[in-house]
Amino acid sequence: MILGIDIGGTHTDAVCIEKGEVRETAKVLTGRDLVSSIHEVIDALDIDCGQVDRTILSTTLSTNAIIEKTFAPAGMIVSAGPGIDPRNYFLTEDFHLVAGAMDHRGREYVPIDPGEVIKVADRLKGKGINGVGVVSKFSVRNPAHEVSIHSLIQKDFEHISLGHCLSGNLNFPRRIHTAYFNTAVMPVQKNFVCSVRQALGELGIRSPLFFLKADGGTYPASATDRYPVETILSGPAASMMGGLALCREPDVTTLVLDIGGTTTDIGVLIDGVPILEPKGVSIGGLETLVRGLKVESVGAGGDSCVALEGGNILVGPHREGPPASLGGPCPTPMDALAVLGEFPRGDREKAVNAIAPLARDLGRDIADVSKEIVSVMVRNIRKSALEFIDEVNSHPVYTIYEMLHPEIVVPGRLLALGGPARQLRPYLEEGFGMKCIVPDNAMVANALGAALARTTTQITLVADTQLGRMVCPELGMEKGASSDLTMNELKRQGIKALKEHMASQGLGGPAEISVLEEQSFNIVRGFSTVGRNLRLKLQTKPGILDEWGAA
Repeated sequence: MILGIDIGGTHTDAVCIEKGEVRETAKVLTGRDLVSSIHEVIDALDIDCGQVDRTILSTTLSTNAIIEKTFAPAGMIVSAGPGIDPRNYFLTEDFHLVAGAMDHRGREYVPIDPGEVIKVADRLKGKGINGVGVVSKFSVRNPAHEVSIHSLIQKDFEHISLGHCLSGNLNFPRRIHTAYFNTAVMPVQKNFVCSVRQALGELGIRSPLFFLKADGGTYPASATDRYPVETILSGPAASMMGGLALCREPDVTTLVLDIGGTTTDIGVLIDGVPILEPKGVSIGGLETLVRGLKVESVGAGGDSCVALEGGNILVGPHREGPPASLGGPCPTPMDALAVLGEFPRGDREKAVNAIAPLARDLGRDIADVSKEIVSVMVRNIRKSALEFIDEVNSHPVYTIYEMLHPEIVVPGRLLALGGPARQLRPYLEEGFGMKCIVPDNAMVANALGAALARTTTQITLVADTQLGRMVCPELGMEKGASSDLTMNELKRQGIKALKEHMASQGLGGPAEISVLEEQSFNIVRGFSTVGRNLRLKLQTKPGILDEWGAA
C-alpha cells in the first residue's frame, strides 16, 4: 500500500493506494501541530498501518517558515571576485564576503584566505548562529573554494549548505538565495522529520518516508535534512501531480484549478504534462534555483472572508477561519453555497445569519447576494488564471519536462480539484465559458498527487577537455576528462553516475532517464581549436507511478 498525505493550510488530506486504485481517503482540519494533524488523518483512514509500503508527505512547513520568517538565524560566507557584487543580495548582517575567485571555466585566480574564513566563522559562532551557507561564484565549474571553506568550518556548525550541491545551473544571485533559505530551514525540517518518523512508528508504519518536491517528484526523508529548500511550494506541485493523475484526456490543454479553503492553485497541463519554471521558483519575493512546476496561487478559497467596500462585494484574499456555517467568524463563499442549499455540511441558519447583514446593507435579496459572492470568487480566480496564461505565453519557450514547447497555450477545458470543486462546477463553467471536469477523488487530489509522484533527481555534468576536468556539482564529483571526450561518452558516464546515486539513496528500481540539456562549444585560441566545453543535464523523468490505474 502507498500512503500519501498533503498538509495544507486549511486541511490535511490522506489517501491510501492499493493495487493501483484508491482504497481509502480522509480529510481533517490542519492544526498548529502538523504532526498531530498527520496522526489524526491517518487515524481517520480504515487501513492496516503495518501493510504500508511507502509513505509520501507534501508539506507547507518550509514554505511557511520562509514566508513568515520564522526560520533560524543563518550566516553566509560568499566569495566572488570581479563582476556582480554579492553584497547587493545580502539579506542580513550575518552575510560575509571573503577573498577568493574562480573564472567562468573554473580556474582559480584569487585563492581563499583561511585566516579570514576562520575569523568570520568565529564571529558567527559568537552570535549563536548554528547554520552557514557557503557560495562561491562559478562553483558549478569548480567547487574547490566551497569545499575548502567547508573543511575550515565544518566542526563549528551543525547545518551547512554548499551552493554547488543545490543546483548545477549558473546564476550567482539565485544561488545565494537558495543556499541561505536551505540553511535557514534545516533545523525546523530536521526536527519535523524526526517527529514524523516517531509518529508513524507509533502507528505501526515502518515504511520508507519520502517528501514531495517543488518539481512534482519525491525524494527520501534523509535528503530533506540536507536539502529542505526543495520542499518549498510542494503543495502547489501536489495539485498539479494530482491533476496529472486524474486527467483522463491528456491531449486537451487543461487549466487546473485546485480550490482550497485559503487559496486556489492555478496550473496548466499541456499534452498531459505540467510545465516547469525555466530558471527556478520564487519564494518570499526572492528568486531561487529550486526546480519547480509553474503554478500560481491566488487568495480566493472556499473559506475566504467576504466583506463590503464601497457597496462592492469583496472575497479574500485572507481567511479568518472556517465558514460561519461551521462556526467561523465571518461569511465565506461556502456560507453563500450553504444559503443556496449547495453545501450540506454547513448549518444553513448560521450561514444566513452571517450573510444577512451584507444583504441588508446592499438592500438586496440574500439569495442574490449569495450568488454574487460565489460569482465574485470565480471572477477573482478567472482574472488570475488569465494573467497566468498570459505570463506563460509571454515566454518564447517553456521547458515541459524533457521537451521544448513553443506553441501558444490555449486551454480547452477546466479541471477543478479541492473540497468546493463539485459545488463550484456550474459557476466555473459559466464564469470561464468552458467545460469543467470534476473527477472522482477531486477532494483529495493533492494527497493523491503526492502518493503517486515518481522519485526524481537531476544532475549536471560540465567537462572542459582543455583543462582535463569534468565536474558534477550536485554529486560533489570531480574527475579527469580526456582530450577526445565525446558527448556520447559523457552521457554514458552521467547515466552511470545518476544510477549509482539513485542506488546509494535507496531509490532503486527502474528509472526513465532523460536528457534535459546538452551543449558543446569549441575552445579556440588563435585560429586553432584547443579543446571543447561539454555541458549535459540529466534527470530521472518526473511523472505518475506506472502502477496507477493498472489494476
